[in-house]
Amino acid sequence: MASAVALPDAYRDRPIRVYSRNPDSRGRFVDRARTEFGLDVSAARSAEEAVRAAEVVVLATSSATPVVEAEWIRPGAYVAPLGPKQVGRAEFDPSIARTAAFVVSDSPAQVGAYDPPNVLVGSGLEGDLVHLGAVLAGDAQPPEGTRVFFSVGLAGTEAWLLDAVTR
Repeated sequence: MASAVALPDAYRDRPIRVYSRNPDSRGRFVDRARTEFGLDVSAARSAEEAVRAAEVVVLATSSATPVVEAEWIRPGAYVAPLGPKQVGRAEFDPSIARTAAFVVSDSPAQVGAYDPPNVLVGSGLEGDLVHLGAVLAGDAQPPEGTRVFFSVGLAGTEAWLLDAVTR
């Protein structure tokens, strides 16, 4: 967790559930988030417990396999996978994007440029990705339903988009 976190006030009083496979890391993260940022954070016993009913799901792992299942995601949630997104090494299951109402990326063109390929390549979603620039310009509005921000490398855009799509 970075030491300079700018959390919009609208989220300060909302409960946050975190999960890590390592109970010690999970506990340290919870303690630090409570102490340094005054957040209402609790440790979940499983990834499913952390995700079920959450309005916002942030996947920030180094996992080579998906850590959440699409059916765990609450309809209308905002989902931001930050970790690995390559075929054969991805924290994110493409079925989450397939069931979403809106999938936006900071660079849809870059999705197809990776080697090994991005997990969305061949999923049928490549042509449906909305460019973040269209959202910023007001040319694309997220419809009701689950929204996924599929970042491919522009650090910091996740927090901005979270604020924009939840207003």
